[in-house]
Amino acid sequence: MSGLALDGLLNIDLHTHSNCSDGVLTPGELVARAAAAGVSVLALTDHDTMTGLAEAQQRAAGLGVRFVPGVEISASWRAQAIHVVGLWIDPADRSLCSALESQGERRRERMRKICAHLAKLGLPGVALLAAVEANPGLPTRAHLANAMVAAGLVSRPDQAFRKYLAAGKPAHFASEWPALAEVVQWIRAAGGVAVLAHPSRYALSAGARRRLLTDFSTAGGAALEVVTGGNGAQHVEAGTALALQHGLMGSVGSDFHDPAHTWNPLGRYLKLPDCVTPVWRSYITKAATP
Repeated sequence: MSGLALDGLLNIDLHTHSNCSDGVLTPGELVARAAAAGVSVLALTDHDTMTGLAEAQQRAAGLGVRFVPGVEISASWRAQAIHVVGLWIDPADRSLCSALESQGERRRERMRKICAHLAKLGLPGVALLAAVEANPGLPTRAHLANAMVAAGLVSRPDQAFRKYLAAGKPAHFASEWPALAEVVQWIRAAGGVAVLAHPSRYALSAGARRRLLTDFSTAGGAALEVVTGGNGAQHVEAGTALALQHGLMGSVGSDFHDPAHTWNPLGRYLKLPDCVTPVWRSYITKAATP
């Protein structure tokens, strides 16, 4: 069977999160839910950690899901936070493991700063930090927003961002993430493929977005996430145009975090436009072996 014919038989999701970062399900639960929803090729791409990959891969093998080891790494481009997904990485690569340890410490330090500033604003910063650190995964602002809801400080997580945590708000602290080109090299050195995640979510002008893609491609980036959870047809069209303009392959991913989030469910068929070369085409043999 040709790669093109095989593509049409696969329900592929190459961007998901477990509770090892800011998802709700354990890695094993995530894989089981994906299998039940008909996903045939699944990547776990937690933020700045590979902690859940072994559990996910073991569960995938038992359920017949073709598993792709991945990670979503935070990077910086012209003072803008950018996320790069690494697919088909080697989880045992020492350099990548060391780099992600540093990423984890950056996240922990940022959370300490945010909670300290919340305390200065009269909020229970110490208790909020303890609540965030009680989670199994690396601390994220999503954890903090949920803790603020649980403490009755806001009614919904999005309110925590609008009042305190988003850029320009009183408790926002930007992390000093490594440069985009450096992150791409981490992924490539670990045998992986670098994919620029959800390009439509960055607050960039059209020209800046094109410059971002140029720099990403020059650094060795290989693919663009053309289809991602919550995107409309206009976003897919824009992503397709960018991928073709910059000679990048295309990827698809739900960016699944929580079953309660109905806009990016596992198992929804994510169709890559035929004119874009699938990032999995060159790795179809790897993907086909649980």
